[in-house]
Amino acid sequence: MEPTKKVQVLLLDDDDDLREGMKWMFETVDLPMQGFANFESFKSRLDEYVSSDAELCLLLDLRMPDMSGLEVFEWLKRSGYSLDRLPVIFLTGHGDISTAVEAVKNGAFDFYEKPTTDQRLIERVKQALQKSGEFLVNLEVLKQWSERIDRLSPREREVMFLVAKGKLNKVIASELDISMRTVEVHRANVFDKLKVRSAAELATLLSRLSDRLGFDQLAGLE
Repeated sequence: MEPTKKVQVLLLDDDDDLREGMKWMFETVDLPMQGFANFESFKSRLDEYVSSDAELCLLLDLRMPDMSGLEVFEWLKRSGYSLDRLPVIFLTGHGDISTAVEAVKNGAFDFYEKPTTDQRLIERVKQALQKSGEFLVNLEVLKQWSERIDRLSPREREVMFLVAKGKLNKVIASELDISMRTVEVHRANVFDKLKVRSAAELATLLSRLSDRLGFDQLAGLE
């Protein structure tokens, strides 16, 4: 039997009755929900949830008195919170649909018109939670690759980046002022430790990891 996945639905809405009703609706289908009446209470707990290993989804009211849902959404993006880690579904009144559509174009997962006590919203939230889970899996894979690269010696890392840029062994030997045989040994060690079989495969791997791991050495690598 597979272990039960951790999930958490977050709801930011100033309507007490709606928060209570939504909490009941989601918890009847085994989706725990935490409601927040205002931005400050939500903000104070956000990092706790984002740093956890739970799949997340945020239901966000578009209209609130102190800070609108759209302002909260923009704050999330400015503050560097990933919309893959925390997919956002807007809850909106009929008159705000055009604004919600625009938010979806800017990265929101979806929007639903109030009242939203139906199965379609539950299914969409499950899809958002799945997206958050995929982000966590990718994050774990990234961590594993980072650990592999950390096991390389400083010289092996130098050789790795030059090989990824398509440079020949003799060119690498000249640039690093080492023998071709030494380059060949380092190159073989890199391939073995990273489990790659060719320079092209190495280049593809590092290109995918470069943004996340901050590889300035890969500038211009296609």
